[in-house]
Amino acid sequence: MNKLIIIGAGGHGRCCLDIAREKYDEIIFLDDGLVGQTVNDCKVVGKINEMKQLFPEYLDVFIAVGNNAFRKQLHDQAKEIGYNIITLISNKATVSKYATIKQGSVIFPHAVIEPNAKIGNNCIICANATVNHDAIIHDDSLIYSNTVIRPNVIIHELTRIGSNCTITFGKEIKEGSDIKDGEVVI
Repeated sequence: MNKLIIIGAGGHGRCCLDIAREKYDEIIFLDDGLVGQTVNDCKVVGKINEMKQLFPEYLDVFIAVGNNAFRKQLHDQAKEIGYNIITLISNKATVSKYATIKQGSVIFPHAVIEPNAKIGNNCIICANATVNHDAIIHDDSLIYSNTVIRPNVIIHELTRIGSNCTITFGKEIKEGSDIKDGEVVI
């Protein structure tokens, strides 16, 4: 039986659950605010700091927290414990076989990842986002829905790009940037 822990049972965690169900038979959550509850037919069995106690009964984990810095912290903790931090790619996403998607990232339905695009560790690419060819999104970044990352763009670590944004050809976005919804970076 394939078993998975999802860290975080909020909105992002519930969205990740839909993708995880494509591959896992048993899924549980850890979430500080929802212990003892059932979220979308999955039990919240404990708080986030109980992650260590569930290893090695559970070997696979996914960090489903939207805050980039907190997600990075939890990713590092899970890695140190020895978990296999999985990558989730919706079967409704379009991902080139020549694209690279690293550990712990999630690609939501109808996202497009073109050839030679590179998605770092622990990134979130939301529904209907497009990452054009040769773009690079570094670790722990979040690209919201309906955003277009044009060719040869470089997005550095811990960056948040809001919904309906366009990052134009060849632009470089510095580490920790927060691009507001609807912005066009020319």
